[in-house]
Amino acid sequence: MADERIQLIIRDAGLASRRKAEEMIRDGRVTVNGLVVEDPAVTADPERDHIKVDGKLLRLEDGSKYYYLFNKPRHVVSTMSDPEGRPCIGDLLKLLKKNLFTVGRLDFDAEGLMILTNDGATAQKLSHPSFRIPRTYTVKVRGIPDERRLSAIKKGMDLGDGEHVGEIKWTVTARQKSTTWINVTLFEGKKHEIKRIFYKIGYPVRKIRRIAYGPFVLGALTVGTWRPLTESEMTKLRSLPE
Repeated sequence: MADERIQLIIRDAGLASRRKAEEMIRDGRVTVNGLVVEDPAVTADPERDHIKVDGKLLRLEDGSKYYYLFNKPRHVVSTMSDPEGRPCIGDLLKLLKKNLFTVGRLDFDAEGLMILTNDGATAQKLSHPSFRIPRTYTVKVRGIPDERRLSAIKKGMDLGDGEHVGEIKWTVTARQKSTTWINVTLFEGKKHEIKRIFYKIGYPVRKIRRIAYGPFVLGALTVGTWRPLTESEMTKLRSLPE
């Protein structure tokens, strides 16, 4: 097998997304033939070289690709492991016994739809902003924002720290006595973006649940459980733009 970039070898082994693999390398968690590697551009041959991540020998997958929908619970970290010892998705997926990584990070206190896979190329397609994959959330905010306040939620809205909202769509779905439910669709994720948007207009977020990711819908999937993609969903996955 020809030499490949270390971060892609880790990704294709199903240990992490390409971005997460790069972080692992820069943090000094990867060795090649006993030497610590901190440059993601370094190449190696996964069949010839001994590559270890956190001291464990990297083993290539059998070539099979796996795709699951997962309903992340609240107060669970959106990674397969957590150095701080907090509950993480990896704890919930031990029964799967597959090297998977997550697509579509959610905040610790958010819940809802995520994708689990060992297919790095597809994960890149689903997650990179350039592919403009829509993510839809149902958001509960404190208070009853009027149309004037809500009209500020639009492309170009200033989030602070030099960041601005990209393309966004929203619809009020229910107004209750002291809270409001709003569906929000984003096309590129920024850190804590939904919380920052509603904090900016004076209505703090109380709950976030992702209900759709690209062509996939959460539906009746129980919190904390997963299922393989259906044939129909696999067809939609294959039809995503290159």
